[in-house]
Amino acid sequence: MKWNQHDISQYVEAKEYIDTLIVPLIPFGAKKDEQMKTQAFQKELLTMFVNEIEKEYKGRIVLLPEYYYLSGKVNEETARLNHWVEEFTELPFEHVFLFTFDVNWRKASKDVDGEVIWLPGLQSGNLQSSEAQSFIKEQVSQIAEMIRSYW
Repeated sequence: MKWNQHDISQYVEAKEYIDTLIVPLIPFGAKKDEQMKTQAFQKELLTMFVNEIEKEYKGRIVLLPEYYYLSGKVNEETARLNHWVEEFTELPFEHVFLFTFDVNWRKASKDVDGEVIWLPGLQSGNLQSSEAQSFIKEQVSQIAEMIRSYW
């Protein structure tokens, strides 16, 4: 279920069956042009990826809006992110998966309330290319299996 009026209305009606949150973690920064290009590409790729996961498990998970943070500020963001996640786990959600291409979240994962899922990602390219589509399909398959193992 996505963060939109229709899906959230359905969530409210069936929330006893929906126990999992997905949160995409999106860095942004404007220090270098190439960094912005890479981050924009990875944001689009991650959005495509989490949308596929949401489709796979519609009715069992809620896909929250993206969590944006400044590049290189992961350590400063953990408390804010934990507070954000806490708001939702009180509903209650048993499982929280935080998806990112930023390896710095892996290092901070012990301080985060939820499972940080770091995806080794493509740095650039065409999102419609067979390489990107193949990457998404392969990753969705593997991550879907991992999510099932938590249930």
